[in-house]
Amino acid sequence: MAIAFALPLDAQSLQAGRPLNAIDWLEDAMSHPLPPDMTGIDDPDIQTAPDEDGTAISVTPLLPPTLDQVGLFVPERAGLPRELWGDAAVAEVLAGISALPVDTVPSALQLEYRLLLAEFASPVQLQPETQGTVLNARVDKLMAMGALEQATQLIDAAPVRTAALNARAFDIALLLGEEDRACASMSGQITTDFGHGAQIFCLARRGDWQAAYMMLNATKSLGLLEASEAALLLRFLEEEDATFTPPPPAELSPLGWRILEALGDPVPTASLPVAYAYADLRGTSGWRAQLDAAERLTRAGVMQPNRLLGLYAQRRPAASGGVWERVRAVQALDHALAIGDSAAVSQALATAWPQFVSVELEVAFAQMFAEILAEALADGPVQPDALDGAARGIVWHILLLAQTGLDLAIQMTPNSGAAQLATALATGETDLPPVSNASMAAAIAQAFTSPMAQADDAPQPPASSGGIILLDALNNIAHAAIGDPRAARLGLQGLLSLGLDDAARRIAVELLLLERRG
Repeated sequence: MAIAFALPLDAQSLQAGRPLNAIDWLEDAMSHPLPPDMTGIDDPDIQTAPDEDGTAISVTPLLPPTLDQVGLFVPERAGLPRELWGDAAVAEVLAGISALPVDTVPSALQLEYRLLLAEFASPVQLQPETQGTVLNARVDKLMAMGALEQATQLIDAAPVRTAALNARAFDIALLLGEEDRACASMSGQITTDFGHGAQIFCLARRGDWQAAYMMLNATKSLGLLEASEAALLLRFLEEEDATFTPPPPAELSPLGWRILEALGDPVPTASLPVAYAYADLRGTSGWRAQLDAAERLTRAGVMQPNRLLGLYAQRRPAASGGVWERVRAVQALDHALAIGDSAAVSQALATAWPQFVSVELEVAFAQMFAEILAEALADGPVQPDALDGAARGIVWHILLLAQTGLDLAIQMTPNSGAAQLATALATGETDLPPVSNASMAAAIAQAFTSPMAQADDAPQPPASSGGIILLDALNNIAHAAIGDPRAARLGLQGLLSLGLDDAARRIAVELLLLERRG
């Protein structure tokens, strides 16, 4: 397991930022606890009495992780050092996380998820009073990217649940349609932990309408609710309000969206950020809505392509055009492979591939069919020589993008410099073939043959700011995806300087094979 709304993260003031909501009902919930009391621990190494053979025993206390160190896996699994952020300015780290591109190639997107989910040490410059700001920024970005399950896991891994994390967990539960669980988890919490609107909503959900009315009137009188939120809650409590109009999608919070749905006036998720797409995967939505939501989440890199494949195969397409053509194409290719008809496979590939290119789901399509294609072509009944030229080119794309059947891909490589470069990168070759100058392929080849230190226009940040190098590289990759050769070279050189060779190769292959227009 890209998003089109901005999360207001004030990096300069080092505030915690706000979750998905656009209303200020959680503004007062952004306080953070101080780190654990370390009084009396002057030296982490405490020498004890010698053991039986006279050897001194050195004991290092296992201190609880700070909020900003929380992660789901060790950074070594991501191929990065634990001290990735080093002495980078905290404001720069926060701004960089918030600005991570979501419109980029899939392998770069997966690298971003690894960056957000690994348990890196906190930036050296992080002060006690701003502890938790980096974790909050990571959770906000995951939510913005639609990675709600991963964001929930990150929150659950925190050693303490701050008000800021509780607020974000509440938003996530609303987006996943788990409002009863969200309200149960906040039962007994003080009001500012979740916001007055959330308290009123949950009181009503529990059937305590009188308490909800009283709290709504009190908070309105004290000016603790914005007028639009108060009107929405008033409508939710079934009072007449002739002046009420639903807020526009750009100003809609998860709470407001859930209330409108409960009122029978839902806002279509297609007009909302990708995180809202989860609502359409519930059994209450039709097949078309489920397909649209699954494609959005797969494109965002938070849903496995096989789950999307299962939806495509669910039933016969109900109409024509758009997603129905992709359903029809997938089913046709699956049938052609099942009967082993080479001509039918060629035709199905020629029909399906442009459909998935048009919605930037080529890598997902490749992952759906690469293995079965490789097996069919290697062992029969489909013969590579029986495929027409267009189909052979599509199969080559699929095998390289899915990193499957690379021996077969080598045999099917088109006769062009860029194609041969892509195959060489995918198969781990160090001697790269020559390519024409002034092209994307030439810039990519130069990145692998000229280290960053040898590039005159390459930035040279200090070695202790590897995280900033990575953030800059990911931004350059996003620019490269829409056709900037210089950005491709700088981005790949940045990744290579951090030892991320495998990721750099996968990204380079995608830059060569995928078409992106921003």
